[in-house]
Amino acid sequence: MLKNITLALAIWFLVDWAYNEKIKPFLKTELNTAIAEPSKDSLNNKPLSLVKNLLSKDSVTYGLDISHYQGDLITALNKKKDSLYFVICKATEGTSYIDPTYEANCNILKEKHVVRGAYHFYLCEYDPIAQAQHFAKVVMDNQFLNISHLPPVMDIENSSMDTNCGDLKTAQNNILLFLKEVEKITGRIPMIYTNKSTGDKYLNTSDFAKYPLWIAAYTKDLTTSYIPSAWDNKWMIWQRSDSYSYQETNFDYDIFNGNRLELRKFIRSTIVKK
Repeated sequence: MLKNITLALAIWFLVDWAYNEKIKPFLKTELNTAIAEPSKDSLNNKPLSLVKNLLSKDSVTYGLDISHYQGDLITALNKKKDSLYFVICKATEGTSYIDPTYEANCNILKEKHVVRGAYHFYLCEYDPIAQAQHFAKVVMDNQFLNISHLPPVMDIENSSMDTNCGDLKTAQNNILLFLKEVEKITGRIPMIYTNKSTGDKYLNTSDFAKYPLWIAAYTKDLTTSYIPSAWDNKWMIWQRSDSYSYQETNFDYDIFNGNRLELRKFIRSTIVKK
């Protein structure tokens, strides 16, 4: 009888310790993050009420993307106050350029425990494999990219696809070479950032639909008319505005297509299965 009581007490103390030391802190962090709602500031700063097609979601998940153009304002961002859940930083461009604020932004985001991502501005006149290797090295060297965070992003815009790209088929093959090399090195399925016009011109085959879409469309409501045809109306992140006003500086403002649990599931889905 005494042994049974001792065993029961031991089990109770073990369960109590596990709940208070491990489970409770985890739930507190996740639930606080999950229920954080945007503050009721002016629509200029918090335009979430205008996102009509996301109102049926359990919650709205949004973030920012930044580069050196925003200076060091990321230091002032408050995760809870601004309902900020993810930040995507410019990392590289071409075969050698590194955004001058990238390393500092990485360190700050790590400290703030914000879901993070990194993007490469693609320049078609440079070798796609060399660009992919440069990008992958930068994001992996400082351990910025890991399985808890957003996949690497290839930024493709009209301004990056100039007359030196060759014919359309060559340009498309080079884009695919970049994407496949990044996937091979990082073990993550990359995301493509683009807009309707660039997507329909350069990314108009099913080869590109494998890659999640981060769509740039500065509109109050995202409709199918803004989605490049290859993705068949599917999108993962929406860059809704390039003029999110914060301390007299404009940020690019982004919305994930789902709640925060769905964002976590999406992140896991981009891990290449071996």
